Amino acid sequence: MPRTTVALSLALALPLITQTAWAVDDEPWKKPGWEPITEQERQPASPDEVASSAVDVREHEGIRYLTGGLGAGERAWLEQHGSSYPVALQFSKGDRGAFVSSVDVTIRATDSEARFEATTDGPMIYIDLPPGRYNASANYQGHDRDFSLQVPASGQTRHSVNFP
Repeated sequence: MPRTTVALSLALALPLITQTAWAVDDEPWKKPGWEPITEQERQPASPDEVASSAVDVREHEGIRYLTGGLGAGERAWLEQHGSSYPVALQFSKGDRGAFVSSVDVTIRATDSEARFEATTDGPMIYIDLPPGRYNASANYQGHDRDFSLQVPASGQTRHSVNFP
C-alpha cells in the first residue's frame, strides 16, 4: 500500500514540477540575476537629447567609423547617422543582452591582413569598409567572438555579437 501512495503522489506532482521548470526557461525574468528594464530605459530619446548626443567621426588607416551608443540619445543619433556606413556592429552580454562597451574589434581581409582595428566607446560601431569579404573578431573581457562579414556595394550589413 505505501508504494502505491508514493507512486500516485509522484504521478500527481511530476506535472507540477515539470511545469515549474518550463516556466523558468520560458520566462527569463524569473531567473536569478535578471534585471528589469527601468522606466528611464523605456523612454525614447527626445529630439534635443539626440541632437546633443553627436559622436565624432574617427578614422583608422583611412577607414572612417562612428562608435558609441551609451544612452538612448547617442544610440538614436548613431542609428540616424550610421545608416550610410556599410557595416553596423552591436555588442551585448548575458541572457538579457545588456549592452557592453570597450570591445576590441579587428577586421581582416581574407588574406589575413588587418584592415581595421578599434576599441568601441559603447555597444555600437559603424564602419565605412569597402565592399568585400572579411573575417572579423571581437574581444570583450577575454572572451573572443569570430565571424565573417560580407560588405555589400550598397546598403548595410548588420551583425550583433553577444558575449557570456
